[in-house]
Amino acid sequence: MASGAGLAAFSLKVWEPVLAKSRRAVVFMDDPCAEILHWCGGTELFLAAGALNVKEFSSFESGASKQPKAVFVVSSPLRGRALDVIRDVVSQSCFQYCIVVTAVSPGESEGRAVQEQLEEKLCQWMGNMGYTAEVLWAPLLLAPLSPHLLLAPAFHALFPLLPDQDLQALNRSRPDKKRFPALADVDFPSLTPELQSLIRSLVSQLNQVLEGIGVREECFSVGHLSRIIAGELANYPQAKNRRKLAQNKASLVFIDRTLDVTGMRTTLDPAAKALWESIMSMKQKEAVMEVRRYLVDTASREKLPIKMSMGAISGLIRKNDRYYNKVWA
Repeated sequence: MASGAGLAAFSLKVWEPVLAKSRRAVVFMDDPCAEILHWCGGTELFLAAGALNVKEFSSFESGASKQPKAVFVVSSPLRGRALDVIRDVVSQSCFQYCIVVTAVSPGESEGRAVQEQLEEKLCQWMGNMGYTAEVLWAPLLLAPLSPHLLLAPAFHALFPLLPDQDLQALNRSRPDKKRFPALADVDFPSLTPELQSLIRSLVSQLNQVLEGIGVREECFSVGHLSRIIAGELANYPQAKNRRKLAQNKASLVFIDRTLDVTGMRTTLDPAAKALWESIMSMKQKEAVMEVRRYLVDTASREKLPIKMSMGAISGLIRKNDRYYNKVWA
């Protein structure tokens, strides 16, 4: 099984090739990568590796006249705004050597031909086709707050679909006979291009992390958007060979944030509010028993098959549109 400590160690190790490229360079980094770097050691890592400075990834930044080398570190695919910022910075500077590191593998999302085109554009922006340009990738996804708590800053805005406005928005562009009656019927191709791109990027980076730690995963999901993401990762073509060669295995559970977050508003279910208060105030063992009681009550009310023992509850969990038995200790 993969451990949290293994993930944390991997999150630190992926910075090593980026640091190696930063000697005598000005480093420009976007906010998600900067947040990840903060939890991996901070800008001191780049300065210790010989970088001249670390700056914000912004069109208002540039290099000094005696700074011929730049390294750009971005969390997104190299298109749109990311490419515009790189162009602005390079055009305003005197670089002769530019390296762009993206967290999304160019080989998977862009293709080698597009990567070569980007390298040519960098030389054009530097003003001399004889200068040097490189486009690289590194799986800069996870910020290790602790060995067992890792965040993905680049995807903080990824939020589950909501039954009212999101479902209505998706149905507006569809004929009446093909409209979705509920979120459970929504599939990946019907999502907006922006959301599809974000999910593809997440799946690509998750696959890189799983490859880095040598894991073959079983995907589970709780929630409608999580179902779509889990399905995309399970069917991701580049993951097939990884799963054949991986020495370790792990269960990967996707949970919609709307199901994982609660608050104290009066519009919440009173039972959920009472459960939240009890978890906050009770001893650990008592709180676990209270959660257990609510699980049993809910399963009985919804007429779900459930088995009870002294130490665990087993029930059904959805995996890739099928239901499997799951045990909660």
